[in-house]
Amino acid sequence: MGENKNIEELDAFARKYVKEIPKEKISLDFTASVMNKILLQSQQKVFTTKALISKKGWFVIAIVVLAIVLIPFKNLEQSFLNFPEFNFSFLEKFQFLNLLESVNISNTVLYAIFFFGLMIIAQVFVLKNYFNKRFS
Repeated sequence: MGENKNIEELDAFARKYVKEIPKEKISLDFTASVMNKILLQSQQKVFTTKALISKKGWFVIAIVVLAIVLIPFKNLEQSFLNFPEFNFSFLEKFQFLNLLESVNISNTVLYAIFFFGLMIIAQVFVLKNYFNKRFS
């Protein structure tokens, strides 16, 4: 009971002082000034993304990878790296090909895998465009 009396007193006190507070009047161009502030905020550059690796960097990386792949095979007689020769003749004893020949995949499963791949690719492009528009 004591709590209800205290709440009623606080309620009466709040009502009394809320009535005494004068109402604020907004200016005639209030909406226009708010819209101008919003326009200025949207015009400011909020967030720009930069690539972690520049195009020049990707070009250098591509050249280095191509050099690593192509230089050892340029002259097979003179190689910088001498790799040991492996004999994989023991794999002929295993019959992996017969195992794979016995597996049958229905056309429905193949279509499902194909469309699943297409949907993943489509989502990549859609999300890329969405985030590019969002952050630009």
